[in-house]
Amino acid sequence: MNLVNVLQLIGGRATTLLPFSLLLGIVFQNAASAFRPLVEPGAIVLLTLALARTDWARVGTLLRRPIPALVLSVAHLILVPLIVWQVWRTLGLWPGLVAALSLSAMAPGIISATTTAGFLRLDASLALLLTLFTNLFVPFTLPPLALHLLGLDLKISAVDLSLRLAFIVGVSFAGAMAIRLWLGAERLRHSSQTLDGLSVLVLMAFTIPLMDGIVARAHADPLKLFGFIGGSFAGMLACNAVLALAALPFLDRRMALTAGYCSQGRHNALLMAVLPVTADPDIFLFISAVQIPLYVLPALLQPIYRRLLRVAPGD
Repeated sequence: MNLVNVLQLIGGRATTLLPFSLLLGIVFQNAASAFRPLVEPGAIVLLTLALARTDWARVGTLLRRPIPALVLSVAHLILVPLIVWQVWRTLGLWPGLVAALSLSAMAPGIISATTTAGFLRLDASLALLLTLFTNLFVPFTLPPLALHLLGLDLKISAVDLSLRLAFIVGVSFAGAMAIRLWLGAERLRHSSQTLDGLSVLVLMAFTIPLMDGIVARAHADPLKLFGFIGGSFAGMLACNAVLALAALPFLDRRMALTAGYCSQGRHNALLMAVLPVTADPDIFLFISAVQIPLYVLPALLQPIYRRLLRVAPGD
């Protein structure tokens, strides 16, 4: 069995291997700490591979009517965090959890939302545009919201944070275009399973350092850890509900539910790649905790979406 076959096999076992990488990070804390420098390059490689696989011809077709996706992307990055920040602040939660929940709501959508949206009978085309737009816009929205409007002290200036985000997004897009030019459309299509396997390997290496320090925090303050896990579930569902309900009066049910679902799945790990190690440790604890609902919620929401879309007008 050659390397290509191995990568194709790995690509077909993503749902098994990715939770396993979380377990590896928890069990082998020294490895999680050692892998910490891989977070930023891992974020770049993951976004690069995802963008290289993007069907840009389809994106061009979707861009003929870009206004709904543009408006929803702005709401995703600005309206939702402002609303949920007010909610969390009034509940009297731990300050670190409020900061983490607010930052999470400012993060862009995760690339995998496009794939899982299709499984859930949502609008995968809209999910694709929302993911692309939010990743493009986040260097311009997250820093001023976090540092000026919300007053979150991230131990980094707005300019530095913007530059770090812009660097990751810019290098990823440039890398994706280079891969597409190198392979060509036909070879890229035939290499899709191989790229899936490579993405899974990178994602596993990327996921392990997200568990850095979680065991020590569990021993020192188990109540806080479980509170953060519960908060991460609540935070994702709140982002989902806010944008879905805001969009429902203006869009059909499938599009509104898609907007909510994309708002739920945030690229929280990107925050670990751009924040300095001196930032509030609770923010990094949240990034570890939120990985659990990222894997669990799509399966839990599937029967709800099926029921809602089955009775949707015209379905």
